[in-house]
Amino acid sequence: MRTSATPLSVVRTAIIGIFLLACSWPVHAEEVEGRTIAVGYKIGNGLGFAGGDVVVRAWPHVSFDLQTNYISASDTSYGNTLTLSGVGLAPALHVELKPVGHTPYVSVGALYLRFSVHDDINSGTGSATGFVANAGYEWRFASHVGVLVGAGISDLLTLHGDTSAASFTYRPDKVFFNIESGLRYFF
Repeated sequence: MRTSATPLSVVRTAIIGIFLLACSWPVHAEEVEGRTIAVGYKIGNGLGFAGGDVVVRAWPHVSFDLQTNYISASDTSYGNTLTLSGVGLAPALHVELKPVGHTPYVSVGALYLRFSVHDDINSGTGSATGFVANAGYEWRFASHVGVLVGAGISDLLTLHGDTSAASFTYRPDKVFFNIESGLRYFF
């Protein structure tokens, strides 16, 4: 019998690969030459634990970060089981204090979610938009490995959806505390 890879198994495999690659070089002091592109594992920004990101340093103190996550949640508080699954994106602009090496950063970005939702009776699709703002610290080592830790706020501004029963628009109007963390490899 043939099985296909789930998004979570792909993420786990990528994490193991990055970890093994990172462990193959000795850990040195911070980087001394700026690297342009990075890929890695990233969590947070309200998108969950199954995600990755691509980082492109456009200028010495500025980089673009595209985080992509598989999202999945369920709720049974209404008497039936409500299940949501889909993908979340968080493109962000990072401004870093130092152009090379370990550095504090601030970032501002957008949130976009596309999901399917179903319960015991209805099913449908939906999307959500919002923003994220963080401050944190990134350790970038000479071994090309980077570790990012930050915190800030996020807000889902509007949720839209269509189910077999009705269409909906929901505006939570609530700002949430947010964390982000990542492990990256710079090329």
